[in-house]
Amino acid sequence: MNSKRFYNWLNISSKNFNKGINFGHKSIKLSKNSYWHPLLSDYFLGIRHNVSVFNTKQTLKCLLRAFHVIAVILKQKGRLLIINTNPEFWRLCNNLTHITLLGQYKSKHLELDSHLVKQNRVSKNYQNLRTPLLSYVNYKWIGGTLTNWKQVSKSVLTFAKFSERCEKFLIQNRVDFPRYTKVKKCFNGLLYKNNRKMVLAFNQKPDLIFLINPNENQAVLNEAYRLHIPVIAFMESSLNPKGITYPIPVNNYSIKFIYYCLKKIVKITQI
Repeated sequence: MNSKRFYNWLNISSKNFNKGINFGHKSIKLSKNSYWHPLLSDYFLGIRHNVSVFNTKQTLKCLLRAFHVIAVILKQKGRLLIINTNPEFWRLCNNLTHITLLGQYKSKHLELDSHLVKQNRVSKNYQNLRTPLLSYVNYKWIGGTLTNWKQVSKSVLTFAKFSERCEKFLIQNRVDFPRYTKVKKCFNGLLYKNNRKMVLAFNQKPDLIFLINPNENQAVLNEAYRLHIPVIAFMESSLNPKGITYPIPVNNYSIKFIYYCLKKIVKITQI
């Protein structure tokens, strides 16, 4: 599929963007943060009411480039790691985990790409959308997940074995186990179900990282830079783009825009 057909198939247009994604963060008095970072100056139209304003044409251009990179990586059977540690987007990413890794869909509040399901005549449990090429960190980034994956993977597998043996017991007896719940949130996106058994989503470093909130995950950028892993990230106005291979200038606190992008990623997995 060539670039033009790919963009038409994805159906991405600036008209689909909700209002508010083109606003940066307001500069606070006595703060060291400026309206925008100098390296991002090409992506802005100007300043209005002390708020920097993104150029939506530049945002669209960067978004199309990012989706094209994701499509190429997935087509070559590469691994995509999606990272989000913002609690506001946790439910969205958690739904994506259930759909693409576990083949399940449980949430009644947020629906991911229902029209895609109808078009492809996918069964109710979304089995055909399941793909081990995606993995997620939805709750908290554990330092060394990339640079020390050999050790971290042992912890993930230990959790998987415990979960297979004890999770039903905990649910049936309504046992409150806070530590288990916390670890499950951290590791859930790094596992996928294969013949009723939990398996590691990737056995080596990912080929691409999609980072939703880079301003809170400098450690991820440092590890990716060290291992030469390309990074796609949503850039807020005052953030230094160093270490980000494919920046997308946008208001990265817009839940509708994040939802829009995750829907497109699910669609890309069906190429």
